[in-house]
Amino acid sequence: MLQSHLRVFWPIFILASMTLALTDSINPILPGWNPDPTILRVGSDYFIATSTFEYFPGHPIYHSTNLVDWELIGHALNKPSQLSLFGTPSDAGAWAPGLRYHNGTFYLTSTVRYVYTYELRLFPRSFFVTTTDIFSNEWSDPVYFDALGYDADLFWDINGDVYNTWSGINNAIDKIYGIYQNKIDITTGNSLTPAELIFTGTLPDNSSARPEGPHIYLINSTYYLLIAEGGSGPAHQSTIQRGPSPSGPWENNPANPILFNGANLSLPVQYTGHADIVQAPSGEWWGVALGVRPQTEGDFDHIQLGRETFLFPVTFDSDGWPVFNHGLPLSTEITGVELPDKAHLSTFYDDFSSSSSSIFDNSYYFLRTPYKPFHSLTTRPGFLRLLGNAYALGDRDSPALILRKQTSYAERFETVLDFMPNSNLTEAGATVFYGDFAHNDIGVMGGANGGGERFIVTRLIRPAEQVGPWALTTTNSTVTTITYTPLSTKSDPVKLVIVGNSTSYSLGFSEGTYTDLDAVEITYTATFDSVSMSVMPVNDFFFKGASFGVYNTGNGRPSLTPADFKYWKQVPGG
Repeated sequence: MLQSHLRVFWPIFILASMTLALTDSINPILPGWNPDPTILRVGSDYFIATSTFEYFPGHPIYHSTNLVDWELIGHALNKPSQLSLFGTPSDAGAWAPGLRYHNGTFYLTSTVRYVYTYELRLFPRSFFVTTTDIFSNEWSDPVYFDALGYDADLFWDINGDVYNTWSGINNAIDKIYGIYQNKIDITTGNSLTPAELIFTGTLPDNSSARPEGPHIYLINSTYYLLIAEGGSGPAHQSTIQRGPSPSGPWENNPANPILFNGANLSLPVQYTGHADIVQAPSGEWWGVALGVRPQTEGDFDHIQLGRETFLFPVTFDSDGWPVFNHGLPLSTEITGVELPDKAHLSTFYDDFSSSSSSIFDNSYYFLRTPYKPFHSLTTRPGFLRLLGNAYALGDRDSPALILRKQTSYAERFETVLDFMPNSNLTEAGATVFYGDFAHNDIGVMGGANGGGERFIVTRLIRPAEQVGPWALTTTNSTVTTITYTPLSTKSDPVKLVIVGNSTSYSLGFSEGTYTDLDAVEITYTATFDSVSMSVMPVNDFFFKGASFGVYNTGNGRPSLTPADFKYWKQVPGG
């Protein structure tokens, strides 16, 4: 077996002798929150899908031909029939996809969780969608598995059998996680064999071990099972096993965990795990995994960008075991291999000049599935018009809110708002948004008497208690602080600005005509610690990261006042 492994993976050892000094950090290859990456190659094209949780559309599909430069080409779940996120709590929704290809068809597996309470006692059912043209952004409606669990993965054996492998729990009381598997009918999703527990992980078999994210590979006549373990925090890691069949029995890699930065919490990349691997046309192997870049100040880690996607080389040792990143901790740079330099993050600017009535850039998201369209690019050409609905930010529903991920710790977001509210319930503005209990907003609001007065409203939300760098609060409560700043005119446009750095955000505005706004000094109404965007209250989760957004709300009432946004601008580095 050793000789055949060396023969198959010979290009890897040649590659390992090359060293390239990189002028730019390659990692993360998908900056801004892009957790749970799964990677696929078809011909010379690589594809990655990641998790989106309660954002709509679900599961972005990224494309690359060099593993470094990635383009967002669409989303696998982009229709309400595929993803109906009505009332879904923060960090539920679409979890951990698996992207695979077989006989001309692309398959994407997903799990959509709608509640966190006993309505779903053993986790929800997973499913897959298909397409024959991944660039078309047209995917089928879901084909459901019978099994209850999450992180489903498809594997085609050489005899034609198709396996579904997933993470599940033994019962709703003990909640001991394990890797389960059965054979399925790939046309219907129906089970062909009973579910079997095929692996319990390498950590102690208790409720905190959480073996999940399984992927099965057949490499040179040997089956490998790659999983994530240790939960989604600092103990997150990847381990790999091998065996004679897709179901094992599994031999443990003596070098496990093969990806784990948590042994040294001073490393710049943490929470590493949930990996997937792929072979290049030239024979070498690569892996992707999630990781976090903590920005430390005092006792707290600021991780408002959330879990991003990192790239690393995969080699094989003399006994045929895969070695991730040459056995080194995952880092922002890759040494020992030759890849094109990654360009610096670029400014994103959208002047909303599209002739389409829908938002045309794939990088925009809604919060949950909209009940009906509330935006237009044609009603007032050159503007994004948002029609306010009754939902406010923080309501567990679908506010008139459009979001785009923050991609750099130091990043400036700005927009210009044309808005004339008629009451103190009518409000539109900009937000740096994580979820229902973690968003900070600056907007324009009307006066209580409806006389045309306008105010800048600044809303800050923070956890009620800060007790540690991971579980920040001991209660589910938050503290909201609201301030009001009068505007001097009833009709002039207002520039809204959010400036982020590694440990804080500042919210500001300026007022004037379109021709003089760029010359008007910004007035900052608040600066707040970004730790409030990093960790949820107790009993909630931290699975995503921060996004910038624009919104329009009637704060519990219908709104007849449109909000027109002149442009959207994100500048990395501020």
